[in-house]
Amino acid sequence: AVVEGVGDHGCEYMTGGRIIILGRTGRNFAAGMSGGIAYVLDIHSDFRSKLNTEMVEAGPITDPSEIAFVRGLIEDHHHYTGSELAARILVDFNRALPRFVKVLPVDYKRVLEEEAAKAAEAKRAEYNLPVVSGVKHKKEEKAAKLQDLEEAIGDAKAEKKRALVLDKTKGFMKYARRSEKYRAASTRTKDWAELSSRLDEDELKYQSARCMDCGVPFCQSETGCPISNIIPKWNELVFSNQWKDALNRLLMTNNFPEFTGRVCPAPCEGACVLGINEDPVGIKSIECAII
Repeated sequence: AVVEGVGDHGCEYMTGGRIIILGRTGRNFAAGMSGGIAYVLDIHSDFRSKLNTEMVEAGPITDPSEIAFVRGLIEDHHHYTGSELAARILVDFNRALPRFVKVLPVDYKRVLEEEAAKAAEAKRAEYNLPVVSGVKHKKEEKAAKLQDLEEAIGDAKAEKKRALVLDKTKGFMKYARRSEKYRAASTRTKDWAELSSRLDEDELKYQSARCMDCGVPFCQSETGCPISNIIPKWNELVFSNQWKDALNRLLMTNNFPEFTGRVCPAPCEGACVLGINEDPVGIKSIECAII
């Protein structure tokens, strides 16, 4: 971003990105700044007195690539806004360059230096070829012998079973939510069956593998389903393919049909901890499948 001035607390708690400030700043600049870089044009030589140096360091711009980057952004700013200030700076950019102050968080600088060192090391390793030519050996490839023709024919069920060895510990990171799909309107309007198509057992295993066993989800409404932290327990049983036990666990709850009606609104999904930054576990889908 390019701006022509900021007030107090500019770039406070900034975590990333780049910003160029072509004018004055207010007090307490860069307080709590942990990432990103700010380039400030200090025309009146008073910027450092307004800078909060607790987490950042200030210095000139010396890297040619950074200088080109700053100039390019100012040119874009002038092109899109017609800024007179940007035009004056670009007319004599070399004169204005020493006035720029680069504000960089100390920890962010350390991370950038570590990444640059790793990239340089990887590049050196890529071209680290031996100077002495080695002895070439011929590779003998032996064809595998089949003891029986049946060995060549894969067992589809076994392959599928191996593919379904899911990671319950990291499932919430690895697997996406499986959602029920609505049936076609042309068919669902002609019967009294469910509105959506239920998930099959394999999809439900993916769904239950996403459960983090937090014990949090429960219906928050006053007349809702007081199942407390039983949800992760039956999710675990479904994942282990223990459907009878899952049903017994589910029947320990009381869904109060006289209050909630035939269709549960499933507010427990809204309380799912995974829903903070991902799609929540399909608790309602699993519950319907158990029943």
